[in-house]
Amino acid sequence: MQQVTLGPAAQQLVREGLDCAGPAVDEHLPDGRLAVRTGVFVVDPPFFGNGDVGRVAVCGVVNELAAAGAEPRRVALGLIVEAGLPVRLLRRLVRSIREAAREAGVAIASADVEVVRAGEADQVFVTATGFGVHRHPAPQPAALRPGDRILLSGPLGDHAAHVLTLRGAPGLEKYVDSDCAPLTALAAAVVPQARYAVAVGTGGLAAVLDSCTTARGLTLRITRSALPVRHQTRIALGLQGIDPLHADSAASLCLFVPPEHRAEALRRLRTHAQGQYACDIGEVTGSQLALVEVVDGDGTARPLERPRTTGPVRLR
Repeated sequence: MQQVTLGPAAQQLVREGLDCAGPAVDEHLPDGRLAVRTGVFVVDPPFFGNGDVGRVAVCGVVNELAAAGAEPRRVALGLIVEAGLPVRLLRRLVRSIREAAREAGVAIASADVEVVRAGEADQVFVTATGFGVHRHPAPQPAALRPGDRILLSGPLGDHAAHVLTLRGAPGLEKYVDSDCAPLTALAAAVVPQARYAVAVGTGGLAAVLDSCTTARGLTLRITRSALPVRHQTRIALGLQGIDPLHADSAASLCLFVPPEHRAEALRRLRTHAQGQYACDIGEVTGSQLALVEVVDGDGTARPLERPRTTGPVRLR
């Protein structure tokens, strides 16, 4: 079996496979401001049923740019590859990155590869930096107002359910795929109507809501029964003892929209394949307490619980 052993050979394979477009910031941007997002991506396992860490990395930075109201243009990548990784897996990673970039409508600006000794990495780690253009000022959480509706563009927890079942309950992953996908077109259609938007990622919806209420100083109230969670995903997460609110997603936007724009925003979301499960899950209240309330089935509003974990859960 051919394995990755030498840095220069791996670099040539990756750069030729990705057909890098040149420096990421060589483009003249007279009509907008440069937007940049950077992420470090680790998935355990790095190659899973319908994706891999490369796809997660590209979609992750592209979706963060799109949620911020920017037009993604290019992505620069850094790969840390463990010696001994089968070359077929490196080729698979390159193909996956290329396909994700094509779906997102971005170019791979540059890529670098470093090969480390066996045992020093979990097969492959990826860093990604996305470059885009802000045509309008980026929405901020300070813009949130009491009465604003909280919308989700897609189901929660599919990515977490798929990856965790691979590790904890092999065989169940075939019933729920990772939802990892670029959301550029969907975001372009609806983010301009929103006061604020965030891509749901590590830490799940709970992390998004917690950061928003901390930044704004208002209470957010969501209804648990309104959360879009697929039946198979709920079962898979339940077997792992994970609340869907805390489960990572890879293709969902959380949007805060004025109440008068709610119906139109939902209509626009549902015209896209990644937005067919879009729904209204709650509201921004007038309470000055910076917390997130979850309304359970009995109508009782309780503060959002922190996840109970004994260590880091690596999903990105």
